[in-house]
Amino acid sequence: MARTLLHPRTAAALRRAAGALALVALTAPALAGCGGADDSLALVGGEKIDATAIDRDPLAVLPSGAVMLGYLDAAALFTSSLGGEVNQIITSLLPLGPESNFVPARDVVKIHGGLYAMQGADFCAVMQGNFDVDAIRRAADARTVTVIGAPLVKTRYADNDLFTAGNVGFVVLTPHTILTGNETGMRRALDRLRSGKLERSVPAWTVDLIGTRGASFAVAGDLSSQPAVASAAGQLPFLAGLQYVRIIGNFQPPGVNFAGALTYADPQSAASGAVALRNLEQIAKIASLLSSWGFGYGSVPPMQVAQRESDVAFTVPLGEGIVRMLLRTAAETARSVALLR
Repeated sequence: MARTLLHPRTAAALRRAAGALALVALTAPALAGCGGADDSLALVGGEKIDATAIDRDPLAVLPSGAVMLGYLDAAALFTSSLGGEVNQIITSLLPLGPESNFVPARDVVKIHGGLYAMQGADFCAVMQGNFDVDAIRRAADARTVTVIGAPLVKTRYADNDLFTAGNVGFVVLTPHTILTGNETGMRRALDRLRSGKLERSVPAWTVDLIGTRGASFAVAGDLSSQPAVASAAGQLPFLAGLQYVRIIGNFQPPGVNFAGALTYADPQSAASGAVALRNLEQIAKIASLLSSWGFGYGSVPPMQVAQRESDVAFTVPLGEGIVRMLLRTAAETARSVALLR
């Protein structure tokens, strides 16, 4: 096995995370039932919002059928050296600025979000923290030009004020919870709230993953019915036969540490996926590209990979240099999507 390049404490943390992920992957049913809650929410039709129910359970706001579900401890990320790059991503998804008394590093604490295939590639997220509702409304009424270069426009949908700037928008649900996303994703979420009940429609195993102790972020994906995944396997071989994705991580040295578990259709597909991961083709391509651009990101540590039946567990640390570049690319992409019409 390749010798690890991690700090001993980081390596131990990753081993614990990988063990937790492997336990989830091997004990959770492939399609677990939805977690539920009976919290009533009187939202529309002129009635009041139960703000405490929304603030207490942000996952209940997200629509069902997510292809990928994610969680981010934004407060932890902003205390790391990567906060500046993440600030750019958040302001693209939640296009507020000083005119709305909004500072991402100060006001955003955690984020839950999902990617969907509703009418294309759709997304919505629930950001939690502290938001100046009056300042946001004043900025919208003034049609203030936002940090992404598009004016903030207010419309109404499902008895809520929906604010948009370019191709993204948001709804202030409470002073501590904001719904954001593209129009289709947000409307699906608001339609759920319009029914008058607030209950989760995400699989229980994704909730368990997000709740992993010590994880600063988590990603859970159900790719079992996504034909695009199979078509992408030609360029990324580890995607062939992939059905479920579980990834957690933290922002400790050397930058970002990932631990994941991939569930395949059968042991044969898992074996092929493990080989593809060990080859690190996708990371090698990124490393080659970085070298051609002259980035001094340092070496990419080896990925640790282990297969058990139809599951493949892995851990990999990425240094700050390469993570910073990836976050900048993500910020540029998010801004482009926000301005796309």
